[in-house]
Amino acid sequence: MTMPVNSCVPGPELVGHIVELARLEWTPGATAAAAERFGWVPDRSHTSSHATNTGHFVHPEWFGGPDDADTECLIPFCYYYEPDDFDAELQADGLSGNVDWLAEYHSEDPAWVFDRDADRSVFDDRWRAAVDAFGERLGEPETVVRDEKGDHPWNYAAWRCGGNAVVVGQCVDNGSYMTFEQALIWVGPHPVDEPFPTGEQFALRLEC
Repeated sequence: MTMPVNSCVPGPELVGHIVELARLEWTPGATAAAAERFGWVPDRSHTSSHATNTGHFVHPEWFGGPDDADTECLIPFCYYYEPDDFDAELQADGLSGNVDWLAEYHSEDPAWVFDRDADRSVFDDRWRAAVDAFGERLGEPETVVRDEKGDHPWNYAAWRCGGNAVVVGQCVDNGSYMTFEQALIWVGPHPVDEPFPTGEQFALRLEC
């Protein structure tokens, strides 16, 4: 059975913007000014999000506010799905299901690539490609860990940027009611003297 992946691995432009964002002191209004400088614009079809010009959406907990300091933001770049028997029944009857829905996700943007015949190794490869992209700017990650608690392991790499952190990891996609898994970039405050979480704790932090 096919196990599709839909992805847009971050390139140099997005990586550069995220690194700059992470190196900011997140005082009130700082991220709003950065978003405007990057050319990110509020997108009315995604709650509280900003659209980049690289095909990605920035989903903030509270982002770009003029009065309050922001708390975190997340940038998904890959979605993965493992079909079940019901999907096979739908396909056999010529009906659309979650695989077709994922194929349409971001289909209007040619930067996103849908691979219907992928598998989990491709999902992991997309995560690794993003880690490598950030490694070119930030060096080796301070920590690389795995969450082994679920049916399949998820991977995380993290870097400190002053009082903030950048994390590239995998988790469930709550936006699809946990139908899909996703790989994303998390950016947010992380005290310089605070250890990084375990893999299981990273999974909880990154879910969006």
